[in-house]
Amino acid sequence: MKIFMFPGQGAQRIGMGAGLFEAFPDLVAQADRTLGYSIADLCLAGPIERLTRTNHTQPALYVVSALKFLQMETRPDIVLGHSVGEYAALFAAGAVDFVAGLKLVQRRGELMDRATGGGMAAIIGLDADQIAAVIRDNSLSDVFVANYNTPRQIVVSGAKDAIVAAEPLFRSAGASHYVVLQVGGAFHTPFMEQARRDFAAFVADIAFATPTLPIISNVTARPHDPARLRERMVEQITAPVRWCDSIRWLLAKGARFEDFTEIGPDGPPVVKPMVKRTETEAGPLDPAILAAEEAQAAAAAPPPVPVPASAPPAAVPGRFRIGSAAFCQSFGLRHAYVAGAMYQGISSVEMVVRLARAGMLGFFGAGGLSIAAVGQAIAAIQAELPDRAPFGVNYIAHVNHPALEEQLTDLLVQTGVRMVEASAFMDVTPALARYRAVGLVEENGRIRATNRIVAKLSRPEIAELFLSPAPERVVARLRDSGAITAQQAEWLGRVPMADAITVESDSGGHTDQGMPFTLIPAILRVRDAVAARFPDFEPIFVGAGGGIGTPEAAAAVLMLGADYLVTGSINQCTIEAGTSPVVKDLLEGAAVQDMAYAPSGEMFELGSKVQVLKKGLFFPARADKLVALYRQYESLDAIDPASRRQLEDRTFQRPLAAVWDQVKARLSPEEIERAERMPKHKMALVFRRYFKDCSRWALDGDTSHKVDFQIHCGPALGAFNQWVADTPLASWRNRHVDEIGLKLLAETARVLETSFARLEGQAR
Repeated sequence: MKIFMFPGQGAQRIGMGAGLFEAFPDLVAQADRTLGYSIADLCLAGPIERLTRTNHTQPALYVVSALKFLQMETRPDIVLGHSVGEYAALFAAGAVDFVAGLKLVQRRGELMDRATGGGMAAIIGLDADQIAAVIRDNSLSDVFVANYNTPRQIVVSGAKDAIVAAEPLFRSAGASHYVVLQVGGAFHTPFMEQARRDFAAFVADIAFATPTLPIISNVTARPHDPARLRERMVEQITAPVRWCDSIRWLLAKGARFEDFTEIGPDGPPVVKPMVKRTETEAGPLDPAILAAEEAQAAAAAPPPVPVPASAPPAAVPGRFRIGSAAFCQSFGLRHAYVAGAMYQGISSVEMVVRLARAGMLGFFGAGGLSIAAVGQAIAAIQAELPDRAPFGVNYIAHVNHPALEEQLTDLLVQTGVRMVEASAFMDVTPALARYRAVGLVEENGRIRATNRIVAKLSRPEIAELFLSPAPERVVARLRDSGAITAQQAEWLGRVPMADAITVESDSGGHTDQGMPFTLIPAILRVRDAVAARFPDFEPIFVGAGGGIGTPEAAAAVLMLGADYLVTGSINQCTIEAGTSPVVKDLLEGAAVQDMAYAPSGEMFELGSKVQVLKKGLFFPARADKLVALYRQYESLDAIDPASRRQLEDRTFQRPLAAVWDQVKARLSPEEIERAERMPKHKMALVFRRYFKDCSRWALDGDTSHKVDFQIHCGPALGAFNQWVADTPLASWRNRHVDEIGLKLLAETARVLETSFARLEGQAR
């Protein structure tokens, strides 16, 4: 077994690379163009102050290690690298080419070099458990293990002052050495979260090839899963380097000390001595652990699929593409994956941008925001994304306030937003039809829609409305008022209102509590029945949303015929979600059973329901109580004294008269007059204030009202939490909306492949 190891920071020295740069002039020239400076001058002449800056050290080590690898006469069976050295290992295994690897390291070094206020210290003489005990027993919340180099040589990292102050604690626990390192950042700890986040956005544009040989991951201490290379290399910035465990795993697989070769700058070896100390102090992993891992991997691997010699390729289950390729092409996406809008900017600018950069579609959560706030969000998204990058804005129906729809259409047209997610519509409104009309063009006798509508709905009869042209009465009104031209009116009669239908099953927020197994087939049949009416228009796609938080759920709706996946609740518990950390902490601990149906603040008079988080919260019970009182009494004054006292002391925490004064301050004179004339309506307005307050308190993270938080959420999040338990994604602070989307897609493909193999085996 030949194992090549690549060292990380600390291996650099003036003069490194001598003889290599002359041997590979073309690659050196590529490196110089990429970096914008002479890599040979830096490595050979320094100065040392420049060479030891992280933004220069990391590219220098990568280039020297990569060239040294190319100079080797033999090729390895396995590769691994310590921290930044892992990128040289990626190059050696063919996962990245020379320039792509250098770009990754350059950006990584730049981001890590920006870190300030951090420190690191090498500890010798204590094992991992002893160091963990010191950290735990002394509540060292700003100190973390960064590198497990050998069983008794471990590096801690964290806030600079905390690292310096911790020396007596570790020495009193038995450490023989405690050496504070000359670094400015708390590398491989949560302090590097911003660097990790920025690096994830950058790495999305770098292509990784399938490695030609195993690469041991710093994060897992096991060979990389090729499907998760990108994810692991991003995670590596904040995760500890598990070097000792990597060596012990290799020893358990039969490696000997003589099999390890260090590939890097000439001079005293850096990582090779760690192999000897690990072999001496701990030896290989317990064979029982290795056997258990191998048994688990074998059980999880799909059985081989027999391929009939005469079967055409399309008839054989293989590497599944998730969703419709035509949908991706039509909407300009790399993945048939959509994140539905969540109101009041919970589907944030950051969320939409990350999804677009990853080739996915996100809708900004415009519901409940002012037109000015929506305009600012659109400008921010457009500033971050190149032209034609896919993104959309939520377009929520306002039955009682049509002027709000008109204002939104004006804004969307003015800003050039080309896609909306239409939700809560019971009919096609003039404002939505106008948005559709002004984006219609005719090319070679065919009508094309540049203003695209994805209709989110849960009833087949509403689907039929959106799968038909705009109603003639609506079109006539728009034409006669001059809102659209006669030509646009004629075109509206030749196209459906929607380009795609998202079938919303039981979900967070407003829900009809529908089941995907009945809704999706029914709406697919409606779609297929009307398709013949528009032979010259693009295909109309049907997606599935609601309840999708695991690969099994995603695979199920795809098998029902969904063209694309739509997630919602799981995205609310991510770094990018525009809600408070307090809410995210609550959501992170939610299970499938921790949701409840509560009255809708906007439409409780009609019996409308929303699905919300109930665990640890009083909101569902208090909302139900308000609706019960509304149905029982005809006015606020009629409420019995005990109930009124409970409302004022616990629910509103102020007199009902004071609540009315706050509500009244936002109403027009006409609305105030109506409320005073209709006591029941006045009661509804006052009660509705509680619902609005509960949403605002949650979004703001107002812990003084924590038990009253209104958090729209479906059981998909509970299922997701269970799925990712005991992984880094267990914490929302490690969840990025695009990364969990990619993970869900990859694992869904595996579920489908395994399921088809099993079914085919049963059939045989």
